[in-house]
Amino acid sequence: MSAGTTGSGLSDAIAAGCEQARRLGGLLEEEFTALSAQDLPRFESMQAAKEEILAALAQLVQGLTAAGEAGVAPSESMPDTAQWEQFQQLMSDCRDAHRRNDILIRTKLESIRAALRILQNSENSSSVEVYDRMGKMYGYRRGRGYEDA
Repeated sequence: MSAGTTGSGLSDAIAAGCEQARRLGGLLEEEFTALSAQDLPRFESMQAAKEEILAALAQLVQGLTAAGEAGVAPSESMPDTAQWEQFQQLMSDCRDAHRRNDILIRTKLESIRAALRILQNSENSSSVEVYDRMGKMYGYRRGRGYEDA
């Protein structure tokens, strides 16, 4: 394979990577919408497509790594590095969207855990502490207070 053919192959691979990155970005946005609406079936239905896109991007990275090891860097093989920079920017945007979705998932999980702890604690206590309008415990006497002395 000549250097020009290799460069064209890399250029085509990077163009395909840009398309995959755009698809992944769109999917991550849909995922965020589904998570925000707590539409878990929709969220789960997107995971297969997401895995497919990630697998394609992993193959692209392996191909670029192999080309780099062969001495052909994308920036050297293309006269215009704009396509490579675009791919890097798209992947950076996908990383940021993934992190945002991860934070949303973690926040929702923590909220659920907190609600479960509250429910478990209220089930375990047989009595509920109630305060009167003066802020004192209503109906409980825990020994003699200074008012009873």
